[in-house]
Amino acid sequence: MLTLKRAFKNVLRRRFRTLLVSLVLALCVAVFVSTIAGVDASKAATTEIMRQYEASSQATIEETEQLMSAIQITGGMGRGMGMGMQPPVGSADNPITDNYINESVTDAISAMDGVVGMVGSLTYTVGANTTSSSSGGGFMMRFSYDYMIRGATINSSLDGGYDAALPVNITEGRNLQEGDDNAVVIGEDLKDYFNAGVGDTVTIEGTGFKVVGVYSSNRSSFEEPVGGETPGDFPGGGNAVFQMEDKDVYMSLTTAQNLLNLQGEVSQLTVYASDSSAVDDLVATIQSAYPDLMVFAYKDMQSGFGDRIIQQQQSIISTTEENLSSVESLGFSITLVSAIIGVLLIFGLMFYTVRERTKEIGTLKALGFSNTSIMRQFMIEGLYVGIIGGAIGLAIAAVASSLLGSWLLNTSETLGTSVSVSVTVGTMLLGLGIAAIAGALGSLYPAWRASRVSPMEALRND
Repeated sequence: MLTLKRAFKNVLRRRFRTLLVSLVLALCVAVFVSTIAGVDASKAATTEIMRQYEASSQATIEETEQLMSAIQITGGMGRGMGMGMQPPVGSADNPITDNYINESVTDAISAMDGVVGMVGSLTYTVGANTTSSSSGGGFMMRFSYDYMIRGATINSSLDGGYDAALPVNITEGRNLQEGDDNAVVIGEDLKDYFNAGVGDTVTIEGTGFKVVGVYSSNRSSFEEPVGGETPGDFPGGGNAVFQMEDKDVYMSLTTAQNLLNLQGEVSQLTVYASDSSAVDDLVATIQSAYPDLMVFAYKDMQSGFGDRIIQQQQSIISTTEENLSSVESLGFSITLVSAIIGVLLIFGLMFYTVRERTKEIGTLKALGFSNTSIMRQFMIEGLYVGIIGGAIGLAIAAVASSLLGSWLLNTSETLGTSVSVSVTVGTMLLGLGIAAIAGALGSLYPAWRASRVSPMEALRND
């Protein structure tokens, strides 16, 4: 007990020197603790990212598997436009009804053997414009528009994976629901066009609608050959370029039909067969009964999609794990350097202290203090300095760990996401323990050296 008190008084006797070393040591401890907290937070964030991505990938695969039993049907004039996209139809006062499928046809298809469900949609383009250009013997046609109205069947009895007529990635608000007769969901790119967001009212073809949601599909554009299977089939070779922006306005099918004066008409049907094995026969039956319609099975274009999703998932997981490994490696290097600096600081302080107190050491030995007692006292002094620096460092880390951890590990760049760093009680105890160990290790040699001082030489030291 006397050794502990005496060691503590010796530390306090040199307040300025002790405080200076403690502050530098505190920074090392703060960096050490913040780095460990940052690595732990990065692990948690990475685990959550991979969990979400795996869940999303699995949902996509399941949705794709469900679509294997789906058949898409579009009006005859939709041929060549791809994915049932209708060509420009002018204004609501002059619809081109040949682009649409009458309800008598939909009722007949719905009654066919093997059909277990059906979703209709109505697509109408507003402000459509087609421009063409030629260069180097080639020809290019560009299609643009203000926005596209999409009337969708809203049927809560259908599984969400089958209801492909509605947008999936809702970023603000909610999706359409049954009973939303005066509501719309708009694309991200239309917020500026309408100068409106969730809760605002937009005017569509002279009628006001409340915006209940905003979607984003992260689409860009695609090119489709004009006049044939390949660009070379068109004289001079050419492509039609379609801007795939988020410029769709989704509303209920009935609302769209009434708005466009197209009651009972749809531009696209998604028919669900009882199972994927019945799809081919059902496609043949529909095509035979209605040769002017464009009929194709989703399974014909989804072949191998699940495998590609799994491969992409494995690639992303592998990359994420490599990024996390980089963060952990950097974190280990930072904590190791911090610990070494802390030990060296204590070593320097205690080594200088031993040299400065040589005469005092000789006096203690002359009074009968053993080598072990001398060594213990100096090690305890180093331990005190480590604990003081550790306590100050923990206070710094508690306030600035988020900033320090993110900055030191550069998690935003490495992991591609911001990481919320917080110091746990366990991490704080670890930091304090490391600081104490650094104090003990740093004072080990100086304390041993002090214990080896000869009393006679020490007393002769000026």
